[in-house]
Amino acid sequence: GGGSYNDFNPSILASPVAAQMGGYLTMLNTYDNAFNTMDMTMNLTRAEREAMKMANRYAVANNGNNIMTFSPNQTPEEQRGLWFRPFCSYDKVGLRNGPRVENTSYGSFFGGDSDLVELKHGWSAVFSGYAGYTGSIQNYSGVSIYQNGGSLGMTGVFYKGNFFTGLTANVGASVADASTMYGREDIPMLMAGVANKTGYNWELFNGRFIIQPSMLLSYSFVNTFDRHNAAGVDINSDPLHAIQIAPGLKFIGNLPHGWQPYVGVQMVWNIMDKTKVSANDVSLPETSVDPYFQYGIGVQKRWGEKFTGFLQAMFRNGGRTGISLSAGFRWALGKDVKNPDFNKTSNSIPELPKTKMNLSSVNK
Repeated sequence: GGGSYNDFNPSILASPVAAQMGGYLTMLNTYDNAFNTMDMTMNLTRAEREAMKMANRYAVANNGNNIMTFSPNQTPEEQRGLWFRPFCSYDKVGLRNGPRVENTSYGSFFGGDSDLVELKHGWSAVFSGYAGYTGSIQNYSGVSIYQNGGSLGMTGVFYKGNFFTGLTANVGASVADASTMYGREDIPMLMAGVANKTGYNWELFNGRFIIQPSMLLSYSFVNTFDRHNAAGVDINSDPLHAIQIAPGLKFIGNLPHGWQPYVGVQMVWNIMDKTKVSANDVSLPETSVDPYFQYGIGVQKRWGEKFTGFLQAMFRNGGRTGISLSAGFRWALGKDVKNPDFNKTSNSIPELPKTKMNLSSVNK
């Protein structure tokens, strides 16, 4: 037939739909989770983040019996920790040159962060490793696709004053089980990607209110392997190379008792994200995800020196229409730092070593 997707049997489009929905959009979820520790830290005021850095600098006086430690207030993000973040979303995605797809995504990520590391010239850094399970369901024109997979990645984030930037890289794999009018077929995929998120905090009213512009850039590689489908057709796919550009703006409130509500908005452009798939040497329509914007609300809460959690709801409009829900919990693993007891008189202040002074050298 012609070049429209309506001129093709819906079952033949399972590969490009699986690559866009279960491959590319899953990678975007991975980047959001990889940078979440950085997001949690940058919800704090600059004074709190400086206290985090100073908490690792101890003034120690030791006479063999007592160690005195001077520590400002501590926050969980200064110490190495473990975290867990589940998510789910429901979208209706009108693929360009393709069908309108109902897409449900879900999964969870878990990982660990290093201690806050002091670098030169006022910089500090945190390094993380993570793994995650991802799943999704797509429905369109009588075709259903169930996908299950996982990913592994590493992240490094860097802070200086109110400026922050992070870099993550990850790899993943999944298998899509497509149910069509011809039967069931498996669609294996391999994914990889890198992303950078950079931003700045503008504090007002002594940090009680923060305006945070940011930019997220990412490159995603999704390879759908060639196969022989249930209808006996040879499906050949070129790897999908997609670039995402997503500027955002976040408004954060710092309330008493560790409560931090926030509102965020983000615009997402997808570049070079067209699939190139052929069936028996016939080129299929090149599908892609149109630009969309997302906006939503969230709240973060800190409990003492160990725990931080958040809940978030994001709404999408444009090329994707729907809602995304996510949550997270982080547990700091470092030891509690106890303030010294200055009321004790014995051994509270060590004696200075006695030395002899050479007066002749002083006179010279």
